[in-house]
Amino acid sequence: MVKEDSCKNSSKNNMYSYRERLNLNIDEKERIVEKAMIFIHNNGTYFFDVSTNVQLLAKKLNKKATIFTHSLDNFNILSEKQEVLVKLIAGEFNNKNRFFYRKNYKEYFEGIEFDAAIIGAGAIREDGIYYEDEEDIFIKQEVIKRSKKVILLAEHQKYEKDTYYKGVDLDRINVIIVDPMSVSSFVDIIRTKNIAINPNSLIIM
Repeated sequence: MVKEDSCKNSSKNNMYSYRERLNLNIDEKERIVEKAMIFIHNNGTYFFDVSTNVQLLAKKLNKKATIFTHSLDNFNILSEKQEVLVKLIAGEFNNKNRFFYRKNYKEYFEGIEFDAAIIGAGAIREDGIYYEDEEDIFIKQEVIKRSKKVILLAEHQKYEKDTYYKGVDLDRINVIIVDPMSVSSFVDIIRTKNIAINPNSLIIM
C-alpha cells in the first residue's frame, strides 16, 4: 500500500518541464495575456516572472517599458524589442524551469520599485501560490515587496495541482486573471478547494 505522502511526492516529481508547458492550453494563454496587457503602461517598470503565460505576454508586449526578469526566455524575447529596456537578473541557471538565481538578490533589488510584478503559478492552494523551486520563490518574494501591484496569471488547472514551496500569500495578490475555462467553474473550484482569495483582489475572467 502506497502512503498518501508518497503519492503526492510522485505527482510533484512528474510535473511538466517549462518547455513542455509552453505547448499546453495555448488558446487559454492567449486570452489571459490579452487581458493582462491593459495593466502594462508606457514608461512603466515591471517584473516579468518565469512563466509560460508571462512569456507569451513578453511576445505580445508593444509598449515602451523597463522590464526586469530572471527568465532566459523572457530576456531573449524582450531584447529584440527596441522600445523595451530589459534587465536580466542573471546568476546560476536552472535548466529545467529556465530561470536564473543569484544569492545576493536582496542587494540587487535595492532601490528598485516596480509598478507591477506579473507572476505565474505552479499551483494555487488554499493558503497561497506554490512553486517547484525554492530559489525561484526567493526572487519573487523580494520583487513582490517592492511592487505597487501584484498580478497573477493563472490557468484553470493550476487550482488542481500540487507542488513543493509556498511562494506568495493569496492576500498579497491584487489582480487575478484566469482563462475562459475557469469562468463556469472558478467559484466552485475555490469553494471545494477552500481557497480563500482576498476579497479586495480584482478577479478578471
